[in-house]
Amino acid sequence: MKSQPFTEDWLWYSVRRGLLDEDLETMRSAMQGSVLEIGAGREGRRGEFIPPLEQASQWITLDRYHTTPHLRGDIQNLPFGSHSYDTVVCLEVLEYVESPARALAEIKRMLKTNSKFVLATPFLHRMDSEKDLWRFTEQGLRYLLEEAGFQILDFKKQGAALAVAVNILKYALRVQPAGWRRTWLIRLGRPLLNWLARMDAKSSTAQPVLQSFSTGYLVLAEAN
Repeated sequence: MKSQPFTEDWLWYSVRRGLLDEDLETMRSAMQGSVLEIGAGREGRRGEFIPPLEQASQWITLDRYHTTPHLRGDIQNLPFGSHSYDTVVCLEVLEYVESPARALAEIKRMLKTNSKFVLATPFLHRMDSEKDLWRFTEQGLRYLLEEAGFQILDFKKQGAALAVAVNILKYALRVQPAGWRRTWLIRLGRPLLNWLARMDAKSSTAQPVLQSFSTGYLVLAEAN
């Protein structure tokens, strides 16, 4: 994961977001043709991944509440005809949906045959609002996608046990009261947390049980 300059912005860029941005780069080539991005507006995107708008014939954003999407709508009842899109991108949305199975069925309905679906969802990550309803294990997410009629082409985990721990500790630093104590905790804690994040992959390889932890998942699937 890339390091950031010493500013407090570092606290707000989660380990999960950094790992997800890196993994999204590996799926950039799948995002082409007519693209629908669910859960995104045209302003205020999170993270550092820049969508490849230039390789899409059209890139439509849909959301219920986000800033200035092209369209507003509900993922469980999409306002499009069947087989309308070549690609659907849905990042960090499924956990807020009342019926994930219904949402996936809707996405499958409106995708063309052999088209691509890019899905990201957190696992061991904080609940950020009362509308944050679900967390999916790898097996559970695979089951939901296959039941909806998708073939999984690539399944990436964002980090293991140490990545989860670093994420939690960064949040703990973030909520410290303003003042010299907070400043010094950040200055002393940042090198340690960055080192732990770098050690995450090595430690989980040496101790496979640590791989059972993850901040979340990114999936590339195909609609058959």
